[in-house]
Amino acid sequence: MVAWIVVVVVLLSLLGLALVVRVLLWRLAGLKEAQAELQAVATRAQQLAEVAQGLSAHADSLRVRAELAQERLAAIKTVKLKPGS
Repeated sequence: MVAWIVVVVVLLSLLGLALVVRVLLWRLAGLKEAQAELQAVATRAQQLAEVAQGLSAHADSLRVRAELAQERLAAIKTVKLKPGS
């Protein structure tokens, strides 16, 4: 009789352990899916950072061009304003 009780307890423990392992595997699959999504987001963020860096460089270039254009306009105005031209 004691042997049957021991066998039943062991079997119930194994069943409980199997359920716990199954739940852990299910959670692990969810975490792997979340990891893949985060990796995709990180890749996209890196791409956007590169685009932003390129746009910043382009903005700097445009700023320099605008400054040069202003200097040229000032020089043209100065030449036009000189008497005798």
